[in-house]
Amino acid sequence: MLISQLLDFYSYIVLASMLLTWLPVNGTTRSLATPINALTEPLLRPLRKALPQGDAWAPMAPPVLYFGLVVLSGLIPF
Repeated sequence: MLISQLLDFYSYIVLASMLLTWLPVNGTTRSLATPINALTEPLLRPLRKALPQGDAWAPMAPPVLYFGLVVLSGLIPF
């Protein structure tokens, strides 16, 4: 149960990182994005390397990670 909750919490962090990319960069968004990026980059960096190379695939890493976390969380029994 704890693992499922941690996966859910981390998926919310990944979702927040995706939403922050839509906002204009200023002091507030930068202060929010810095710790969120520090938490998400360890999983996003290898995922970006695993995805096909090209400009179209680089922005797809956060949604792929989010979808993977949601699926993994659903597979873990309560």
